[in-house]
Amino acid sequence: MSTDENIAPPVTPEVSDASDTMEVPDASNPVPADPPQAPVAETVRPRAGMPATAMLAVTLLAGAAAGFGGGYLAYRTIPGSGEAAVSGGETRKIELVDSTEEIVAAAAEVAMPSVVNIDVTSQQTSTSGLPGDHPDVPIQGEGSGVAYKSAPDGGTYIITNNHVVENGTSIIVTDSTGEQYEAELIGADAESDIAVVLIAGELPLIEIGDSESLVVGQTVIAIGSPFGLEQSVTAGVVSALHRALTDFGGSSGQYPYVDSIQTDASINPGNSGGALVDRTGKLVGIPSAIYTDTGVADGVGLAIPVSRAITAADELIEKGSVDTPFLGILGQTVTPAFAEEEGLPVTEGAYVSELTTDSEAEKAGLEPGDVIVALDKARIRTMDDLVLAVRRRAVGDEVTLSVWRDGKQLDIEMTVGIKPADLGLDD
Repeated sequence: MSTDENIAPPVTPEVSDASDTMEVPDASNPVPADPPQAPVAETVRPRAGMPATAMLAVTLLAGAAAGFGGGYLAYRTIPGSGEAAVSGGETRKIELVDSTEEIVAAAAEVAMPSVVNIDVTSQQTSTSGLPGDHPDVPIQGEGSGVAYKSAPDGGTYIITNNHVVENGTSIIVTDSTGEQYEAELIGADAESDIAVVLIAGELPLIEIGDSESLVVGQTVIAIGSPFGLEQSVTAGVVSALHRALTDFGGSSGQYPYVDSIQTDASINPGNSGGALVDRTGKLVGIPSAIYTDTGVADGVGLAIPVSRAITAADELIEKGSVDTPFLGILGQTVTPAFAEEEGLPVTEGAYVSELTTDSEAEKAGLEPGDVIVALDKARIRTMDDLVLAVRRRAVGDEVTLSVWRDGKQLDIEMTVGIKPADLGLDD
């Protein structure tokens, strides 16, 4: 992981006994914090073409603050596109008209009853904002969640981010009507940054959309609790798809944002775990992080695609853990300078430095010094490309790697394995 730049802390700790007045932190100079929902922050390497003076950081979105946004694109009505399933077998019918504002309003009306606020009390304590002789009090944080599945024995499963509920000792869910529920943590996974909590109440379930069919420029709507402002709605467009952000993650080589939806819909601290929906109110992503130089929305938000989020959530419900696709390779990106130094026949690709013992890559016969230039039909130019290609596969899939070795190109067939839970920085 690069250590070139600092990551802005996601929130200022809220001290439960300090005051009834909420203090809004200075966004240009975020106050250091260690809320229960924030994992250890890694640094971000500036991308090619990024101004050297731009101190961009990736910030997780659990916390409390405020933000507003507007919609930009209009779509014509599609028959049936205003229908969305809710709990109890009912169907909510919303007429979508030919204007951006009404499309956003209709989508929000469909989805908002399924979006909740999540308050978390941490094991950690703080004296921030308190008199010098005041005893430590628990740190509190806020995020969002989405009701997505009914529990077999009653109640509702809520999907959110791992960093929202991490280290929490108490989780309180507030629904769209203001009703509060004490939640049980069913499971959490740092690798995908997805967690699931269960409440006893029966909430309207959001309809699951298709994140794979999204297109750049498409209208999307974010719903959540930015800065603790519950049931906030902002709108924008899909700015990019399959955005790979591998130099930000956990301290153990976790890459939760390797396949992100980028959007300019305003999302801020507190939006984490909420809903990114399409114009019909269907869930297409879970807002989770922002690229920012201020600590608040700069128009570059990142959401976990619903296809990945739901897969992880279902696995957490079924077995309490998530199987992460894994080859077993530690390597680096091939550049022209590196290729010349090592005498490589290609100037781009993923260079294999080491293999994890007993991994599928080792079993398939990959060797240190190999350069991977393709995985099936996906061209591999960098290690980021390789990580993205692998994470878009499922454990057990058979793949073919195109590899350069000793000046010759060969194909190696292998099975996608499962990333060990105690592994370090391998891919």
